[in-house]
Amino acid sequence: PGSATASVFHSLRGCPCRMKAICTATAYAAQMNNKEADRVAWNNIMLVDPPDSDDLYLRFTKRVFSDVWARPGLGRRERRLVTLTAIAATGNGPILPHHLKPALESGDLTTNELAEWVVHLAHYAGWPASAQAYTALRTAAAELGIEFEDDD
Repeated sequence: PGSATASVFHSLRGCPCRMKAICTATAYAAQMNNKEADRVAWNNIMLVDPPDSDDLYLRFTKRVFSDVWARPGLGRRERRLVTLTAIAATGNGPILPHHLKPALESGDLTTNELAEWVVHLAHYAGWPASAQAYTALRTAAAELGIEFEDDD
């Protein structure tokens, strides 16, 4: 339990325990076909299944979820912060909820930590980016039923 092997094992069997880890090369992953391994890698990061109808999209995102997120040096929490910052700073605000929800749901980041991220973002990426991020954070927290406290 807690290992990448167990995570892949659980993901393949649809286990509801939500035990997730970054997908790495394991005995279970070696037994999967490429498409199945890509789906598991996606699910381990986004905490939902990838779109069923779009194999091309899954191939494009394979590099990110199977390779980049599994690299050593940064943990999943840090990668989430980098990803959220890149999305917000490049004006891709509509994509933020798709990353904020798994960040909160996984426990990698809390609403308080993400609220502080928004403050930091405002000073480096500008007010419009941080305003979009704040709105997306409040929406994601509400959709997950997480209480959000404003803390000046």
